[in-house]
Amino acid sequence: MSITPDAIDAALKIVQDAFKRVGPFILEHAGKIGYADKKDGSPLTDTDIEVEEKLKAEIGSAGIPAYGEEAGYDDNMTGAFWLIDPIDGTKDFIENVPRFTTVAVLIQGGEAVAAAIYNPSTQNMYTAQKGRGAYKNGVRLDLGAVQLPGIAWCKRQFIDELNGMLAPKSVVCEEAPRGGSYGFALVAEGQAAARFNLHGGGYTHDYAPGALIVREAGGAIIPVLDDVYTYKTRSFVACHPDLASTIRPYVPRLRELEALKAAKQ
Repeated sequence: MSITPDAIDAALKIVQDAFKRVGPFILEHAGKIGYADKKDGSPLTDTDIEVEEKLKAEIGSAGIPAYGEEAGYDDNMTGAFWLIDPIDGTKDFIENVPRFTTVAVLIQGGEAVAAAIYNPSTQNMYTAQKGRGAYKNGVRLDLGAVQLPGIAWCKRQFIDELNGMLAPKSVVCEEAPRGGSYGFALVAEGQAAARFNLHGGGYTHDYAPGALIVREAGGAIIPVLDDVYTYKTRSFVACHPDLASTIRPYVPRLRELEALKAAKQ
């Protein structure tokens, strides 16, 4: 199945409408529901499952197959398909911290071609289509016109070392908020200079949507373990364009930091 750019745009509108419809249902249960632990140790609620089923039915009805985190999918699928994360940042959802999002990415021809991130608490909608830019609530994002922010996000154990790398740009690292998509969206709109996705334990649906939105907003996606970024890449830095030339020389060191995780496993 090959989908034209105009058809992708129409499909993306269907996704946005579906996200807005499930938003009130998600908020109704935020902070009020129990959970179980999945095999990877991450929490799972009944709301995750219910929202995923609602979204798969509505988005898939437009003719493009839709798969979700909770029911699972084959990461080696071909053709065109949506990947959905019903609630990214489930721990924040359980605690009713308004950083949880609903996320989807459209894969076609082995690459991410459209994505949406929706924060039901703020009603902010971030979207992107390959070659057509990124938007927040319908307003185009342009990181080239935004001054380099003074903060970047990473895991706590990397703060001191990354601060040394970023000092020439007067950027200071802070511990990243839970939920990758929340962080990537704020990088895309220029509220954070970078999000270092190191020692990431997530999957394609966790990272591909945010990476596309940052890139289409004019940001840089710098792969760490892979030589070339693909939608399956899990180790990378999403950053403001003015920070990219500072980070790239440190990729060998970032690979060493990733290797430390492998050595502990």
